[in-house]
Amino acid sequence: MLTSVTSVLERRLPISGPHTTHPYEASWAREAVFFVQTEHTQCTLSVQAQISPDGIHWIGIESPVSIPPGQALAALRLTTFGGWLRLAIDGATEESPSTILIHLSLKG
Repeated sequence: MLTSVTSVLERRLPISGPHTTHPYEASWAREAVFFVQTEHTQCTLSVQAQISPDGIHWIGIESPVSIPPGQALAALRLTTFGGWLRLAIDGATEESPSTILIHLSLKG
């Protein structure tokens, strides 16, 4: 029997600069999907999954996903990762802020 869980990492969070989500321990999972929703976005966001062995030191994996202003939802799928996960988001500025909603779904 598989275990699954979906968590909200960010709930309609306004951002106006680089942002990373809080670390999420996911070593038990075999697959992960980050769902990134945007609202009121006038800029292109660059979103990249990051992994860590300890929740402190981070490295980006896979290529960043671009979310243009007209796109409201993107997914980042991972099947090979360490014990900890988070997202790094770039592209929002004071002049072009964004509001984000991020879910993380895990199965294992």
